[in-house]
Order: sequence, then C-alpha cells, then structure tokens
Amino acid sequence: MKISKELIEKYHSGHCTPDEKKAVEAWLFDDEATTEPTLPLPTGESKFEIREEMWNEIATVLPSRQKPAVLAFFRPFWRQAAAVLLICLAGVAVFYLKNREADSGVIVVNNVSDTANQNLHESAYSIAIGPKSNVEINHETGRIDFCGAMMINPNRDIELTIQGICARPDEKSEKRILKKGQNYIALNYGNAANPNEVIILPQGSLTGLPPLMQRQLMMQFDI
Repeated sequence: MKISKELIEKYHSGHCTPDEKKAVEAWLFDDEATTEPTLPLPTGESKFEIREEMWNEIATVLPSRQKPAVLAFFRPFWRQAAAVLLICLAGVAVFYLKNREADSGVIVVNNVSDTANQNLHESAYSIAIGPKSNVEINHETGRIDFCGAMMINPNRDIELTIQGICARPDEKSEKRILKKGQNYIALNYGNAANPNEVIILPQGSLTGLPPLMQRQLMMQFDI
C-alpha cells in the first residue's frame, strides 16, 4: 500500500481501516523502509518528525509502565532480612554482655531478695547466697569477696581466700581450706566492737554462735 499525505492525515484523525492503519504503522516504525509517500509530506517535515509527533500523541494515552514485579517481591524480603539481622545482632550483644564476666573468670551475684536464697553452682563448689547479700568470685585467684551470708558446699577439697567487704573491703581476708562433703557458713556482719566481723565455720559448729543468730542461719539455709 502506498503511503500518502492524505493517508497519514487520515491515520491522525483515526479514520483508517485496519489495513491502512497497519500500513502506516509499518512505514512509521521501520527506520530502514524505502517506501516513500506517493505525495510529498507537509513542508519542512520529515518522516522522522511525523513519527516523533505521533509517538508523543500515543504516549499521552498509554498507561504508565508498571514497576517490575521483582521489585515488589524483593523489597519486603530485604526489609525482613534486615529485621532478622538486627535481631541476631541484638542477641549476640546480649549474649556477650551476659558472658563477659564469666569469660574473664569473675562472677558477680547480687541477691536483692528479702527472703529467698540465690544458688550458684560451679564445678568446684555450690554456693547458696542469702537475702540482701552479694558475692564476687574470682576463679583465677580463688578469692571470694562477699557481704551478708552464704553457705558453701565444696565438691572437692579446695583452698579459697574469703573476704568480707560490708564495711572495709581492704580488711578481714582469710584463706581457708574447705573439705569436700561439708557445708560451710560464711557470715559478714558488724557491731560496735567489730564493724566488719567475718565468721567462717563448718555447719556443725553453728552451736558456738549466739542463739538468735544460730536460729536465723539454720532457718535461712534449711539446716
């Protein structure tokens, strides 16, 4: 089919037959087409200018290009992956903070309860820490600093340096050999005569304490 000026104008007005429309579009979209219009194009216009003008008109009615579905899939995925990563990092941080003291060989326990003991189990011994008492254990030096009351149950014969820190942390250090199978009571208290008194004795020697203190310790550690 020959392409003419009238046919192009007819195409613009939307009155082409399907065959005419097909012929004009084939001519416009083919950069290498050699078919020329039977009549000259409008003065000063070329085939490429006409095609550009027609494409601009078509673009105004075409729907906008949809975003690739792959983006809609991956964006939520990466948000979820980032959330999981943040949760993992937070878990690692909490684990590190909880185990930093254990890794350094030092364990600190502060029992804030008013009535209940807090139990600590280690390979060499178990310790019941009384209410309102605190303990710091250094495994490397074998030293236990404490304030309050505690009961130690050695799993083997062990030598420990036990120091009361309620009033004067630099005093009352005592090195003791604790025997396997015995329970030992350690008590750090103060009075007018002895402001930082430390008592360490086997469970069977509680009878040497004042009756009120003896009953209190027996009730506290279920002796």
